[in-house]
Amino acid sequence: PRLEFLRIEGLVHHVTDGCGDACDCNYRKDKGRSLKSCPVKFIEIQGFRGTMKEMRMIEHFLDYFPCLKEMRIYIEENAPTPLRNDFEASELVVEMIEDYKDMYNCKVKLLMSDYLVNKWTARPSL
Repeated sequence: PRLEFLRIEGLVHHVTDGCGDACDCNYRKDKGRSLKSCPVKFIEIQGFRGTMKEMRMIEHFLDYFPCLKEMRIYIEENAPTPLRNDFEASELVVEMIEDYKDMYNCKVKLLMSDYLVNKWTARPSL
């Protein structure tokens, strides 16, 4: 089978004895070797909360999926998250996503509801 589309419901990861070479928690020199041969072209991430752990996982995917053309990241809408409640955290995440667009040959899109768009754009400038 040729896996070209990957949909992930949340990027919560717990380190276990079963973590393989593709796992971000692995610090071996050959980390990510199995992902490099994977033909995934499109990743969709649902339930993104804006944590630094999630950002590291996103960067891990960008580093180790060589065929990746597009990544869509959907912000969690139904639970309190740093992106909903902390404007500074949300600015940092948006900046990091913008940096990914410049650093990788992959379209990285951060997608959110109208509620969050309105909340972020209504914020007064300092």
